[in-house]
Amino acid sequence: MNQFGKVSRFEISAARSKNGTTFIKDSFFTSPFKIMKPFQNEDGGITVFQQSASPGILAGDTQKQNIIVEKGANLEIVSQSFEKIFKMEEGEKAERKISASVGEGGTLIYAPNPCIPFAKSNFVSSTKISLSAGAKLIYEDCICAGRVACGEVFDFTTYKNLIEIRREEKLIFRENNFFEGGEKKNFLQSEVNFGEFTHSGTMLIFGFEKTVREVREILGLEEKLLYTEEYRRKACGVEKNPCTTKKILIEASETDSGDIVVRVLGKGAQKIQGVFDCLLQGTKNML
Repeated sequence: MNQFGKVSRFEISAARSKNGTTFIKDSFFTSPFKIMKPFQNEDGGITVFQQSASPGILAGDTQKQNIIVEKGANLEIVSQSFEKIFKMEEGEKAERKISASVGEGGTLIYAPNPCIPFAKSNFVSSTKISLSAGAKLIYEDCICAGRVACGEVFDFTTYKNLIEIRREEKLIFRENNFFEGGEKKNFLQSEVNFGEFTHSGTMLIFGFEKTVREVREILGLEEKLLYTEEYRRKACGVEKNPCTTKKILIEASETDSGDIVVRVLGKGAQKIQGVFDCLLQGTKNML
């Protein structure tokens, strides 16, 4: 059991009023979670800050989150700060389970700040999202290699993160990341994984009528016909400035269901967040 003596819960339900604005229909939370008064957005949706009284995720922590967006509602959830996952002893771990459902014509934007797994941390997370017909989803996920400025680079024990998305009960996206750091971090630092980069971000854009070409235009990316080493070097800025420490690699792809997945590799979380913010604003214009 965790430091709070019970499972930490965060539950929120958003509904659409008769005048078209979104409101919190129901909410419930236990330590360390808190919910700020929502901010009303110009489009009628609301933004909710998920707060935590804890310095971060500690050994033994168990979190369960449940998010419900009813028909036509528009809910954005953001966090207050970077999420720290602290050092744990051998055999200890922390876990989090998130479930979310978005009703017909509803919109969920889930955009927490990046997480920082400290050395010897062990974290397991799963996120399962159910979309109804016409539902929209923007999901952001960003992980740092650790406290990079302190010399901790992929020194965590394990980091597991499962994401499943279903539309009308049909599985349309599944990603299961299992990163092993510490003594096994050489594989993470190989060219087939992070390579020279220390931060990774994923943005899922589901249910919006956007094409890969439109997303690439928003990001200012050139049309890519074939992925080559020359293209990678140019995209990373290697040819422009071999000494740069702010390199970033971005690519967008389309799933079989016609939704968009954007991947970003970088050497700083702020750069990745900047890419996400750019895409978020460009996509919000379609709401």
